[in-house]
Amino acid sequence: MVGLIYVVRHGQSVVNVERRISGRRLVGDLTDLGREQATRAGDWLADKGITCLLHSPFHRAEQTARIISDRLNLPLEVEDGLREMDAGDLDGRTDGEAWEYFESIYARWKRAELDARYPGGESHLEGLNRYRAALMRVPMDETALLVTHGGITVSCAPYLCVNAAALQGDLRMANTGIVVLEPYDTGRYICRSWNLTDHLDGLI
Repeated sequence: MVGLIYVVRHGQSVVNVERRISGRRLVGDLTDLGREQATRAGDWLADKGITCLLHSPFHRAEQTARIISDRLNLPLEVEDGLREMDAGDLDGRTDGEAWEYFESIYARWKRAELDARYPGGESHLEGLNRYRAALMRVPMDETALLVTHGGITVSCAPYLCVNAAALQGDLRMANTGIVVLEPYDTGRYICRSWNLTDHLDGLI
């Protein structure tokens, strides 16, 4: 029997509120809202038959995973391949010039320009390969939860899906938005749902 992979973006974090580029340094705690989002996500995921939980090493992802794991009663496992895009020299900056440069490279990643690289950071090909490797670590018969980041998921997941044509356009992921992937064959998936947010209804 083939399991599903639930990919969840972390809850709102301090670096989100600060508008700080953060793809290298692990620090950045959840806000109160982020913790509530994670709690809601855990409640929504509780009956999905999840058997393993992997998370990015960034604090905001680890804290999200820990809140969800308490609800699911599952152990946590760190998966380095789920970390956010490495923006290199732009990391830690909040200024408009840095964000303009960041967004220009991010747009190229979303167009699958494999050589697009952040200055001093990683290329789209490097990000795509390590993200694919992280997903492939999930055994085909497991139903897994992966707690990761919006940028890396939006720019990489569609290109691993056989129904990628249906995932074109201005894709986004809310904090604790959920993507549902079904394994298709080695390193390829069917996207069953994108950015599910039912669990956030009524949450400001």
